[in-house]
Amino acid sequence: VGIYPLTKAGATINENSAMAISTVYACVYKIASTIASLGLEVYERDGENVVQANVHPVYNLVRTKPNEHQTAYEFWETIVASAVIYGMGYAIIERDERGYATQLIPVHYSDVDLRSVKNEKVYSVKDVGIIRPENMLEICNLQRMSPIRLHRENLGLAKSAQDFGAEYFGQSGQMTGVLSSEQPLKKEQMDVIQGSWNSGAANAGTKLMPFGFKYQRISISPDEAQFIETRKFQAEEICRIFSVPPSLVQLPSQTTYNNTEQQNLMFARHTIVPWTQRVEQEIDRKLIPSFDRLVIYSKFKLSDLQRGDSAARANYYTQMLQNGVLSINEVRKEEELNPVEGGDTHTVQINQIALDKLGAYSESISKSNENG
Repeated sequence: VGIYPLTKAGATINENSAMAISTVYACVYKIASTIASLGLEVYERDGENVVQANVHPVYNLVRTKPNEHQTAYEFWETIVASAVIYGMGYAIIERDERGYATQLIPVHYSDVDLRSVKNEKVYSVKDVGIIRPENMLEICNLQRMSPIRLHRENLGLAKSAQDFGAEYFGQSGQMTGVLSSEQPLKKEQMDVIQGSWNSGAANAGTKLMPFGFKYQRISISPDEAQFIETRKFQAEEICRIFSVPPSLVQLPSQTTYNNTEQQNLMFARHTIVPWTQRVEQEIDRKLIPSFDRLVIYSKFKLSDLQRGDSAARANYYTQMLQNGVLSINEVRKEEELNPVEGGDTHTVQINQIALDKLGAYSESISKSNENG
């Protein structure tokens, strides 16, 4: 991680220090944890049908056990968080003699150096050696750049406002000022007065001015500095950088109960879906062998975003059932319930009749209208 010059606001900002800003941490956590919590499936096309490819070697690798030390949740959360912060998330792909991936070993961004060897791009990994591109899983941010580096000045202002508040309250709310005496003082007397004034007990609450001394404040109060407004505005700026609605990281906003669903939909559509596309395409490109790619592919279950919203989930299932897209047993499978007898029949909204009876029903309605 690089050490960058001070920002104009006087703060040191790099990828590590930026994570100490609560809104940055909240945005990174929200994106990474949301993606890690989604179901990640591997499917196989079988003619016109699609089935789970649960016997394919990559199935358990991406869903349950990417390596010996991490769960799938922890692995994807780590890789995506790295991509969000640094611009790139890396994992070394270990393979068996057949070429199938067997383990995904995450490596820190700072331990990876992109090089060119004989006009070929390779990765030099600290304590590992040279890794060829096909053996490096890469999840990248926009243009592979770190938003922390691109927006150092914005984050620097947020960090300086945070430090200002910490310093202010660290002084028990007393602003920096000047003690002046009407009489000349010796150094020993000055040291005693200064020590008494700055000591923990004397620095809290009401202060007693020594005889012949005057106090003059030389800095402005938080209200005068528009401290609260600055912190709120910078927090919203950080949300804009990471494309996370402020309400999702517990910031005060105009969000009400009625438009919370729209906020969640916006987050899913404009933030989560682009990230899942990056991950899916990299899995298909690097983990699934070329001879399997025509029939094997990965897919996140975006319907899991509705897991915490029972009303939205119920409405979704109702629409799918009424239009014959899903059967009762397919819905029950999504809810991890056992199938029921007759539940594989697809129905449509008109009296919920079976699809194979729809033609006869339509014909009978037509004849009834003709006779009527």
